[in-house]
Amino acid sequence: MKPVNPELTEEQAALFTRDRVLSRAGATLAPDDLPWSPAWGASPDWVMTVGVTGSDHKTVQSAVDAAIMAAVADGHGGLAELRLAEGQFDGLVYLPNVQIGDDALRFRITGAGQGRTVLTAAIDAESPGSEYRARFAAQFAVSPLPVQVLYEQIADRGKLSTANASVLRNEAVGTCLQGLSIRNTYNCDRDAAAESDEKNAQGQYLSGQHQAVALLSLGDGLAVRDVALHSFQDTLYLQSREGRITRSAFENCLIEGDVDFIFGQGTAHFQGCTIRSLGSRKAQSWATAPSTRMHVPYGFVFNECHFTHDGAGDVAGGQVLLGRQWFEAVRATPYGIPPDPDYRVDLGPVSILSEDGNTISRQTLEAVGKCVLLNCRISSEYNSVSPWGPWCGGHWDREGQHHPAPWHPRYRPVQTGLQDLQAELGPWLAAQGLCYDSAHHKGPWMGLWRCRFEI
Repeated sequence: MKPVNPELTEEQAALFTRDRVLSRAGATLAPDDLPWSPAWGASPDWVMTVGVTGSDHKTVQSAVDAAIMAAVADGHGGLAELRLAEGQFDGLVYLPNVQIGDDALRFRITGAGQGRTVLTAAIDAESPGSEYRARFAAQFAVSPLPVQVLYEQIADRGKLSTANASVLRNEAVGTCLQGLSIRNTYNCDRDAAAESDEKNAQGQYLSGQHQAVALLSLGDGLAVRDVALHSFQDTLYLQSREGRITRSAFENCLIEGDVDFIFGQGTAHFQGCTIRSLGSRKAQSWATAPSTRMHVPYGFVFNECHFTHDGAGDVAGGQVLLGRQWFEAVRATPYGIPPDPDYRVDLGPVSILSEDGNTISRQTLEAVGKCVLLNCRISSEYNSVSPWGPWCGGHWDREGQHHPAPWHPRYRPVQTGLQDLQAELGPWLAAQGLCYDSAHHKGPWMGLWRCRFEI
């Protein structure tokens, strides 16, 4: 076993230009060439101002609601611009997908700058739906139907889950965000989410399930410029609807967190961004956790970005990593050597670990995760020997020594491309009747090109 630190060739790196990454859209199995340019300079059809005084609206959601009602009243889609004044805006913001005839309602939200215009709320995945309803019902009481539908779907849940615990939720197409901060202020302190009683000086649990999303997007064509995203676990969630490619572009942004804080199925290009890992809760950190589907050409691509660290905590063990591939929804893995000789897992309609039989779905198996870094600076806190980690496995230290972990039923090693999957699972794939043609899955899944680890 050797550390995994794949370097791309120049020919491979040339496949990951911004235009290439963002031009593939539509169905995952038959993507279209659909060049996309964000609507930064387009003239808006409606303008709403948001501020404490002298503005049309005092909350961002009320401005969103007004934009929807204006578009419906006018009988057409178009671009609604929300101009946010300097200040802190408490509460959730939901941008639904609104289609009026053949046209969509698009949103462009601009603020006074990072740290000057701040959207903030405390919301986490372990929150009961009843708690969510009690806290946010008044905010959505007079919202139009598309917003009400989103709110009610979440409020009716027994527990929110990560996919419903975000400060800003974007389902609209062509959304633009500029000049603001989005901060999830959840302090990782929910007792029901903790795995032990250990806390730090800030009252945060050091372990457990503390997913708290700042920005979640599953609308195609999201453009984000000069925006700061703050949380700890799961800060930025880039979703895709099953069978579809969803694209996002980030420019000159700050994104910070500690566990899997840039994650999801989406295709995204990051240009000139600062990606900051936080060490106050734990020594082990992963900046990215893509779950890109195997058939999707691109996952996360970072160009000329700075991966940095806040300097807190213990970084000597080499467990500050660029990322790990999210083995989404896995319960029973076909990877590794289980201690039980009778353990087996077969392909099935769902992923489940059960005494009645273990199965893994194709959706889970093919959530391979793709992430490439080009021309990036990487601070000294990151492990330069093995910057990528497995899912539920051991780790390499800075001296190149491997520290194994007990086999885990959700384990998957780092996979840099289809060749690794075939090497790990060749006989199992054949037994399950699966064959992946390399001609349709060529290109690296993970890798670096001309990146510099700082000393």
